[in-house]
Amino acid sequence: MQRSNLVVVAVAVVVIFCLVGVGLVYASYSQQEDNLQLRSNFNVSQAVEITMNDSVASDYMSRYFKEPDWRLTRTTFVQETPYDQNGTAMQANNIWKVEIMERSCACQKISDLYVLEGYVSADTGEVLEISKQKVSEREYDKQTCATTVCH
Repeated sequence: MQRSNLVVVAVAVVVIFCLVGVGLVYASYSQQEDNLQLRSNFNVSQAVEITMNDSVASDYMSRYFKEPDWRLTRTTFVQETPYDQNGTAMQANNIWKVEIMERSCACQKISDLYVLEGYVSADTGEVLEISKQKVSEREYDKQTCATTVCH
C-alpha cells in the first residue's frame, strides 16, 4: 500500500513540474511579444485609427457600416511577413493586422459580414494593405459576433 502511495506522489510531483515548466515557457513567450509591441512606434489604438482614416477604408465604412453595436474590431500583432491579396510579400515586419467587421443585420441567424482588413506597419505607421469584402459569417469566423447572439 505504501509503494502505491509513493508512486502517486511521484507522478503528482512530475505533473506539477511539467505544468510549472509550461507556464514559464508561455510567460516568457508572452513577455517577449509584449516587449516587441511596446518597442514599436505605433500602438494598437493608433493602428486602428490609421486604418479607419485611410480613404479606401473610410469610404467603405461610410457605405456599409451603419450600426456600431453590430461591429467588432480585432487586432493582431504580426511578426512574420504577411502576404497581400495578390500573394506578394509585404515589405515590413512588425505589422498590426486590423480587422473591422460589422454584421449586416441583428437577426438570430447567421448573416453576412462587411469586413475591412488593414495592415499597418508598427514601425512607420504606413498602411500596407487594405482589403474589403462581404462574406458569410459562417465562412469568416464564428468569433465575429459582436453584441448579438448569433450561434
